[in-house]
Amino acid sequence: MKNLKISQIQFEAKPTPLENCDQLENFYKKALKFKPDLICTPECSNIITSDKKHLFKFANYQNDCPILKMSKEFANENNVYINIGSLLLKKKNQKRLVNRSFIIDNKGKIQSFYDKIHMFDVNINKNESHRESNSFKPGKKIKITKFKNTKFGLSICYDLRFPYLYRELAKKGAEVILSPAAFTVPTGKDHWEILTRARAIENNVFLIATNMCGTHHKNRKTYGHSVLVSPWGKLLNKSFNKSALLNTKINLNEVKEARKKIPSLKHG
Repeated sequence: MKNLKISQIQFEAKPTPLENCDQLENFYKKALKFKPDLICTPECSNIITSDKKHLFKFANYQNDCPILKMSKEFANENNVYINIGSLLLKKKNQKRLVNRSFIIDNKGKIQSFYDKIHMFDVNINKNESHRESNSFKPGKKIKITKFKNTKFGLSICYDLRFPYLYRELAKKGAEVILSPAAFTVPTGKDHWEILTRARAIENNVFLIATNMCGTHHKNRKTYGHSVLVSPWGKLLNKSFNKSALLNTKINLNEVKEARKKIPSLKHG
């Protein structure tokens, strides 16, 4: 039996990276009681706002991001892997930011990172529209990384709506797919749980979907309701719309069992 212990941190991000660094460090410490193999955080773990000026003023470069620095030290000191769901970061000689997810290994080194491929350019209703491509440069590379003898696929938020990306990750051997998010409230209510379960079922994978929650800078709102879904589409754990720490033990044999029952990955 191959078990992994997963801690998911759902939190309400404050206006600046330093404030969010403090929040996350407190959550990391709480998670230690569970002795997790992997701690996961949401998309936009450093900053979330609907104000572009504020975003560009407070977003860090990768080498001076307080959350990245703290997370690397914590991972090393406590022998734990961390998926920082995403950080919104400046890049030298580039006008747009990157939306980047990190896997930090248990020695405090960046093992892998993934830049969000699909930009959230949408008109949800009269009051809410988003144009991520104005502020962010999309990534181009699909990413899989292996640790704890398990293959993990990386994705971020809006990627959830593009089944072929998840198919590609599963075909490349992903047994677990990480889907950190900062889902909006209207789309979250109608689509979040259905999409997370569908991606898990289609690809017979564990889907770890860790979401931001609450009301943020300039009244930006996120949905919360983080979930961990089994390869058979069962909700193994879920939270609601408040800050929460979800602790879940998963058995990776369930991936093989689901793929034996329904070998759809071999069929197309």
